[in-house]
Amino acid sequence: MYKLTCITLALTASLTGLPIESVSAEDNHSEPTASLKGSFRFTTVKTCTDSAIGSILHLYFNGTIVYDGHGTAQLTQQGTVVRANQTPMSFEETAELTYTVKPNGSFSQEGSFQAVDQSYALATAKMTGQIDSQGSVLIFNAVIPPEKESVNASGGGLSEYFCGSSSTAVRMR
Repeated sequence: MYKLTCITLALTASLTGLPIESVSAEDNHSEPTASLKGSFRFTTVKTCTDSAIGSILHLYFNGTIVYDGHGTAQLTQQGTVVRANQTPMSFEETAELTYTVKPNGSFSQEGSFQAVDQSYALATAKMTGQIDSQGSVLIFNAVIPPEKESVNASGGGLSEYFCGSSSTAVRMR
């Protein structure tokens, strides 16, 4: 009995001697978006179905995203669009994004995209993802269920797509 009492007292003393900061660090994290800050290089594969005619297109692109740690990001990317029986086309675009990060490292981002040559604009695209424990790797995927993406061509045409995508980003040092 004496041995059990000594062990209990020793455990109590050691637990109360732990630094308080380590326990409250999560609580003092006033802005979760701060965990997503810096420049990331990414690659993406995206497959879309035209909601009106059912044609499928594949997009392959890479670029950079710069997260500011306060909920906004800038994206630039270059890529290729592949459609059945058509010559692949290259594109370059930019985007203004907003993002939120949850305490578990999951995040969501959305934004509008604009072709560098002003030939089209994508009203809103949304993605979700997960940040690795070191904050160096981001894994993205399209939101589920998919939301309709509307692409407005500069000549006035509108196309709507349902898309699925997968992307990986790595922090640039």
